[in-house]
Amino acid sequence: FRPHMPAMLWALVWTSELGIAVVANPPEPLLQNPCLDPASPFARMPFCNASLPLEARVRDAVSRLTTAEKIAALGSESGPLPSLGLPNYNWWSEGTHGVQPRVDGVETTVFAFPITTAMAFDRALWRKTGGMIGREARALENEGKAWSSYWAPVINLARDPRWGRNVETPGEDPYLSGEYAAAFVQGMQESPDDPGHLQVSACCKHYVANSLDSSDVNGVHYDRDHINVNLSMQDLVDSYLPPFQTCVEMGRVSGLMCSYNAVNGVPSCANEWLLGTLARHEWGFDGYITADCDADADVFNTHHYTATPEEAVRAVLRAGTDVDCGSFVPQNAQAALDKGLITMADIEARLQMSFKVRMRLSHFDPHGPLDRIPRGAVCSRHAQALAEDGAARGATLVKNVGKALPLADTRPTVAVIGPLLNASSYRYLSQYYGPNIPCGGRFMSLADAVALYAPVRTATGVPGPLSDDTGGIAAAVALAAMADEVVLAVGTDLSVAIEGHDGVDITFSKAQLQLIERVAAAAKKPVIAVVLTAIALDISPLLSNPKVGAVIHAGQMGSAILGLGRVLFGKQSPAGRLIQTVYPAAFQNEVSIADFGMRPGLSPFPRPDCTLRPPDRCPRALNPGRTHRFYTGVPVLPFGFGLSYTTFKYTVVRAPRLVG
Repeated sequence: FRPHMPAMLWALVWTSELGIAVVANPPEPLLQNPCLDPASPFARMPFCNASLPLEARVRDAVSRLTTAEKIAALGSESGPLPSLGLPNYNWWSEGTHGVQPRVDGVETTVFAFPITTAMAFDRALWRKTGGMIGREARALENEGKAWSSYWAPVINLARDPRWGRNVETPGEDPYLSGEYAAAFVQGMQESPDDPGHLQVSACCKHYVANSLDSSDVNGVHYDRDHINVNLSMQDLVDSYLPPFQTCVEMGRVSGLMCSYNAVNGVPSCANEWLLGTLARHEWGFDGYITADCDADADVFNTHHYTATPEEAVRAVLRAGTDVDCGSFVPQNAQAALDKGLITMADIEARLQMSFKVRMRLSHFDPHGPLDRIPRGAVCSRHAQALAEDGAARGATLVKNVGKALPLADTRPTVAVIGPLLNASSYRYLSQYYGPNIPCGGRFMSLADAVALYAPVRTATGVPGPLSDDTGGIAAAVALAAMADEVVLAVGTDLSVAIEGHDGVDITFSKAQLQLIERVAAAAKKPVIAVVLTAIALDISPLLSNPKVGAVIHAGQMGSAILGLGRVLFGKQSPAGRLIQTVYPAAFQNEVSIADFGMRPGLSPFPRPDCTLRPPDRCPRALNPGRTHRFYTGVPVLPFGFGLSYTTFKYTVVRAPRLVG
């Protein structure tokens, strides 16, 4: 997304890292139902009659709009629409790991990122998490502080460890990603309080093959706005499409987002085969499709798929893109009409889809059970406990020599050391497509999680995950030498990889490696390493170091990290399993992030470590295959790996004499 959205009618506060606008002191509720006042003329119109068929109500609503209103309603900042008594409606809200309110000063529950909760392999957890996010969203909507449509979840594959948005995904496997999507979406949208309406609208994104943000490889710049992803039909059908198909068919999602990139020469938002033939006709999708922000504009501006902006409007409308996040379609639709490139029927077909979703959200219905969800549902003790449980369930134990974990519950002095203990990192993480302010107003860290069970002393040792400043290591070493136990907080944060910026290196920085080595050597006993990262780092230095007794791969937990304390101190046994293959460091030099091929074979791109210029002088890379399904090398740790505090023994209790 981009920080370019049109100004509201009231003051705005911008979250600078994300470009998400929040409203300061709105004069009236964000959502207003024109059908509730029996004295208003709208209440007697068919679109307000909840006893009529949905399609009839939608047709009536769309038919009453003026041409200018219809064009305005094609944008994500839809309206105002005086012909229906509607103020503006904003289709864009975020809820990947908690509700991000569009009103300033609102606290909401911070859940761990999908890169953590997906490691639980627990559909019930995913559904409960989506359900709680949806319930908090509806409670805030009822209070006039939120909209109804949320652009979550992200279900693109974490097919390359360097991708900037792996943190938002449920991992590398298409089946797992689809199951996560279905459970999360069902929970978010469907409430037993009112099966006939959507609690909120979820949106599976980014459709499709969108897993590169911005990278420079071999002196060539690649970014999501320009890249044309060339895929074999086999890779497209058995890797990239299945999560979206499951999201539609099983999750019953009401929204899809088409992506910035082109696929095999056709921009996603202008791809009638993707949006129409597959999603709507074969899978039965019956919701709205929004473009990613400025993706409609990219059809003309960066992909040069059409000769004029008006032709791009025709392409996206006829392909099936209903909502333009941005201003490109609203600004150019009238000219496209005037030139005869589109018809009013093209516009109305798109509005039929978006208004159908608004009807299902009960924007034009009498008050029902969902409208009575109270403000107390936000930041409830149950919600916070669920968030912490998600973090605990996702924690994955990948090393535990000599039963280094769990830590003894005897109140030892614990030194928490490393660049990932800094609370500012957790603030930045928690606000990334999630809550602006956590429940209670304080962002929690790994040190806080440990402090629930033992006295804690802290030292960063290294200022940040990319820093080469080793000046603080001596103090960290001294602290480690006096502490009873040492917990290392190492890995990456959003300074390494984030939307708009892919990672480069899948190894620890040199400063972090020095910190790990020296702290482990100075400690009284083998240390515990907590790896906080969405990049599947090569953690061989931790696994091979005998002074590192245990390693927990934690993903990114944000303020939900308090739940990790239960695992560290044995209140809960770890049961997470890796959802990303942990590749050896050499992988980053074997295949370009711009190569979307899943299967092993000769790559169309050169090896990333080739320094010859121009890059066409470089030899073509040999793709070793991606993800656990196709990787031909020896992983540091395989997909699905995870240990426990207990042991398991499997025996055949009874077997048939014949099989077949």
